[in-house]
Amino acid sequence: MSDLALEKALKEFVGAFEVVFRYDWKYTSEVIGGMVEDDATFIEPGSEDETEDWGARGALLEKYRTLIDAMKSRGLKPEFPFPLDHIEGFNGVAW
Repeated sequence: MSDLALEKALKEFVGAFEVVFRYDWKYTSEVIGGMVEDDATFIEPGSEDETEDWGARGALLEKYRTLIDAMKSRGLKPEFPFPLDHIEGFNGVAW
């Protein structure tokens, strides 16, 4: 895979991940059972122990945050699979 193809795949993955676990959290939360407090998301659960009752979530969030830091340091931003203003309650891109 070329560097450009890898960069594109990376940006698209993060864009899709952000849509599901941040911007469309209301729906995602309903689908997976509303596992966090109000005003929280999967990415920002607002809990002290992100691994409690779901160790994979804590590990995923740790690796996700490392990836986001690497992207930001290189000036990369996610590419979303569709316009975010199509999501009910969308308040703007977080980063």
